[in-house]
Amino acid sequence: MAGLEHEFELLGCWESATEEENIVVYGMDFEDAEAFVVFTDDAGKTPAEAEAPLVAACYSDDDCFKWGKELESFAAWQQLCTQYQPGSAALLAALETYELPKK
Repeated sequence: MAGLEHEFELLGCWESATEEENIVVYGMDFEDAEAFVVFTDDAGKTPAEAEAPLVAACYSDDDCFKWGKELESFAAWQQLCTQYQPGSAALLAALETYELPKK
């Protein structure tokens, strides 16, 4: 997990331990949208494998759930972060409209 933790950090994400679920989530703030996104694995646990699906959940700054999105893997998030500035409205919009690749 330490490797993935570092990768999230390189993209400008923060980490937070959640006492209720006993997990660590990674997140990014989107100040212009007054929102933040947290990332977990597809079981709602701490992301540990870069190749596994990644789930993004967007919340307003007052902790109201807005939307959720499943990404193919950490690499999909990484690619979005290279195309758009971290924390930008453009990145948030790209994440919200992301579609899983057709198989």
